[in-house]
Amino acid sequence: MQSEISYDVQQLHKEALRNSVLNSTLPNSLLGGQPVGEVIQRGHYTPLSVCAYDHGYGRVKRGDWEAFEDVISREFPPGSVGRRVVFHGGVGMGKTTVVEKVIWDWTTGTRLQHYALLLRVPVLELAALGGKPESLQSMLGRMHPQISTETLSVALQSPQSLLLVLDGLEQSQNLLRTPPSSSSLVCDVQQEATGPVLLCSLLHSSLLPGASMLITSREPGKLESLRCFEVVGFSQSQRRMFFQEFFDDVGLSERLFQQSELALGVYEQCYRPAFCWTLCSVFKTQLESKNTPPETLTHLLSIITHMLLQKQKTHAEETRELVLGLGKLSNPVCSYNDVTSCGLRSFLHHPVLSTFLCFNGDVTSPDTTFSFLSPVMQEFVLAASFYLDQSVQISDERSDLYYTFLAGLSDSVQRKPIEDSVGRFDESRISEFSQWLMGYVSTVLAGIHVTQHCRVFRLLQHVRNSSLVKESISKSQWRHVSYSEMQEPDFAALSYVVSCMGEMEYMNLYRAKLTDEQVEKLIPALRLSKSINLMQSDLNLAAITHLATALAEGRTTTLDFSYSKLEKESFKTICHALTHTALQSLILDGCSLTAASMSALSSALNKGFSELRMLDLSRNSPKDDGIELILQALQKRRLNILKVFGCELTGSCCPSLAAVLQSENCCLTELNVSVNDLGQSGGMQICEALMAPKCTLEILELSRCELTEEVLRALGSVLTSGVSRLISLSVGLNNVGDTAAKHMWEALRHKNCKLQHLDLEIFTLTDACVEELCESVAASSTLSTLILKNNKMTDSAVPQLVKLMLARPQMAELNLRYNDFSEDVFDLMDTCPNIVY
Repeated sequence: MQSEISYDVQQLHKEALRNSVLNSTLPNSLLGGQPVGEVIQRGHYTPLSVCAYDHGYGRVKRGDWEAFEDVISREFPPGSVGRRVVFHGGVGMGKTTVVEKVIWDWTTGTRLQHYALLLRVPVLELAALGGKPESLQSMLGRMHPQISTETLSVALQSPQSLLLVLDGLEQSQNLLRTPPSSSSLVCDVQQEATGPVLLCSLLHSSLLPGASMLITSREPGKLESLRCFEVVGFSQSQRRMFFQEFFDDVGLSERLFQQSELALGVYEQCYRPAFCWTLCSVFKTQLESKNTPPETLTHLLSIITHMLLQKQKTHAEETRELVLGLGKLSNPVCSYNDVTSCGLRSFLHHPVLSTFLCFNGDVTSPDTTFSFLSPVMQEFVLAASFYLDQSVQISDERSDLYYTFLAGLSDSVQRKPIEDSVGRFDESRISEFSQWLMGYVSTVLAGIHVTQHCRVFRLLQHVRNSSLVKESISKSQWRHVSYSEMQEPDFAALSYVVSCMGEMEYMNLYRAKLTDEQVEKLIPALRLSKSINLMQSDLNLAAITHLATALAEGRTTTLDFSYSKLEKESFKTICHALTHTALQSLILDGCSLTAASMSALSSALNKGFSELRMLDLSRNSPKDDGIELILQALQKRRLNILKVFGCELTGSCCPSLAAVLQSENCCLTELNVSVNDLGQSGGMQICEALMAPKCTLEILELSRCELTEEVLRALGSVLTSGVSRLISLSVGLNNVGDTAAKHMWEALRHKNCKLQHLDLEIFTLTDACVEELCESVAASSTLSTLILKNNKMTDSAVPQLVKLMLARPQMAELNLRYNDFSEDVFDLMDTCPNIVY
């Protein structure tokens, strides 16, 4: 790929580029980022992360994070021709620094040596040319005077050997949105054209079609020929590396790194390299002056503002005027007119303005544009202006950062540094913000949008006023939506809010897939939660361990793990943690538990669980052996509700079950053993236990238990005995028919029967039973609900059933769904609102 460029010319050009890198300047401000020359000379360069970015078909696809250098090596391999790659990202993401590092590496022979020449293309200058025509060769010659006209002409004849660097394409993004027509593009490097035309000709491969291009921009490129990568900044490991490079002391760098990770709101901004450098600089200054390091993002920006203003030695009145003026600049890029109309005209020639703003052009020219060196600072001064000017109102259309700073600045500790420079904030405005916040909290928490809930939690956390948090929440109708998809900062924010409240009635983590770090941040909230919903959650052992810590030390009374797969060690950890808690309800429905799992639970039941009143093991596979262990332990507990629906049980477990029902300490009022093959022997043993004077059972579910007519006869005897306390009985899905149902009808007629609810779904009932059914229901003084779904009754049964229900208003429901009815009887059934069909 090498063109006919002499070694001496290459070396001369490389030396010139090296000098340009070392002398490249960023604004001399705490907000401007570390100068590139300083990064290179001190060996402080830290790699950045990028990810592939595809903006096709109206949606964005992002790839995995990769190191910038790895992408450069892959996208510009030896032998490639015409590669065009754009790296886009916001202000302070380090785009210029990584590009200058690429240039430096080329000049030192460590990277991209297959290109004969690397040439800077001055994007800003091209955009500024306007109507003044110039050829590309002439422009590049002016940019690189160390290369002779003849040598440059030869080099441009072999574009495949060139790598062009276009840093800052955002200055000309409008050209890509509305490019000139193809007829106006130029293809000859010696043909004169305006700057915008030259730039478009390059980007559309009309000029130097074989040349490769490395482009940076704040926005993704819109051309199909451009490969796009988003600059995502520092990963956690890269941030740690940056701290180690900045601070010579390893121990100090790690301590400050950890502090930055924990500082409220700071972590979320540390992916920006420029912000990271600013943060480290502030840490260093605060340590040297023996002042307190920043504890929050607002506190940090307050300190930075004070440092910038103090350095320029401006008076309080001037600084107040400056901050108010800056707070009126709401656009990312502002015109000369914007700046002067905001009261900043007097600061145009004052060095203090350049510590906040970047000037693109001559400060005296009406064509000059201005932008904030830090987008974070822009939101900060906008928020600060609310507290300094009575005419400024809280904006409804700003970023989350703006509201974060409004919240933080309402705290006297966080705002003190900036108050030292601009004077005291207006107390009436602080009160006004508090009232606004309480109204906002009340509105949002009554809604169902999780992201808005989390936004409220973060704002309350930044206020750092527990009494205000408590007052705001207590006046709200907090709808407890599922917080399963919170972002990283939200976990600590929710914990803070719950800690201020002192308790949480219901923690909803339905379908949560939580890491151990996230659960650890939630521990304070989990400790104070009375009821925790972890249905269909996904937690690894490390996360379960943190959860166990919270449960062991907390006040949870209800824990629901339904349909969450609990591995052996995870379940063992949970059982151990719950042993000595005040837990009253434990729901383990569908948790993939086996007989082996039951040993951990039975051990915990034997040692503790003194307050446990409800245990749901439904839809697991403990089988008879596992349930035997649980039933033995339950004889020592005062359990009220036991659910073992679909646990692969047989009649073999029924002796132990009967023993529990008859035991001295038995307090069971509800038992669900449906969908287990108990058979006749198992059913008869349960019936025998129900006749015991100490049996306290009120609700019994025996649906689909392979029961026989003999069991139904025995159940009828139980109901009429005068001993039974049963008020609800479900025996559906037992294919026993009209004959067996007779025992239920006879029982309903008896004065000792207390049944209020009877379920005979899929009982193979026919019209033959209807007359006796109606007589029995009419005779019952207690029955209010009768479920007869999925049976074989026909239209002829309907008149009697309707007559029955109309004559018995105390019957709340007769459920006849899925019988063999035709549409002919629907109108008749509609005359009785308590019939469901």
